[in-house]
Amino acid sequence: MKRLFLFTMCFALTGLVFALNPGFSPEVVHSATTDDDVEKITKELTQLSIPWGKAPLTRDTDHLKRIWADDFSFIIDDGTVFDKESFLAFSEEDPNTYSSSANTAFNVRVYGKNFAVTTGDMATAGKDKEGTPFSRTFRFTNVWVRKNGTWQVVAGHASKLE
Repeated sequence: MKRLFLFTMCFALTGLVFALNPGFSPEVVHSATTDDDVEKITKELTQLSIPWGKAPLTRDTDHLKRIWADDFSFIIDDGTVFDKESFLAFSEEDPNTYSSSANTAFNVRVYGKNFAVTTGDMATAGKDKEGTPFSRTFRFTNVWVRKNGTWQVVAGHASKLE
């Protein structure tokens, strides 16, 4: 009976600590910026990410050149690591024909005025070089840093969902 009482008290106190100190909660992302800044950064990164999600369809590599930092690194699901130059070449030489390409889920977590992480899903559909139809969804993570007032992606990863 004493053990049950002690366990119950410990459990209740732990819950109270998490309730009163939201910084301990794993679901809460705290930012070193104001709520207004977080909202502004979220909108800005969302707007910068929309053309990236459409890039296979539009073939707009100029936008990618602007948003990918010079030291950009991107890892795809087979483990291949691309730098900016090689990923641009990979994107430009893509033999697929796309009928659609867009971010279908998107989340921004702001960690400061100059640092944020975006995650989401990107869905593409079209035909491969043999004319076979495809429909693919990728889950991605991108790390954004504001350099000299401009947001750029310094690292990213995408995995194909089955």
